[in-house]
Amino acid sequence: MGKTVIKFCKKCSGISPKDLKGTIDKSYWKEGCVHACVKKKDADSGRTFARIDGKLVVCSSKKELIKKMKDAVA
Repeated sequence: MGKTVIKFCKKCSGISPKDLKGTIDKSYWKEGCVHACVKKKDADSGRTFARIDGKLVVCSSKKELIKKMKDAVA
């Protein structure tokens, strides 16, 4: 199996690269569009998005999404 790839958008996930510093090695993630744009999302939806190995992962909080990212590379 290949290396896990995590892709996230600051706007869709609420996660910035500094949130991952010391948590997930930079070689596992990249920042960019995940094609789940929430520009027009309801501000109260509370959902965050990222792609882990190409699959869209939707979580209810930034903390939960970071945990899923860490679990994916563990």
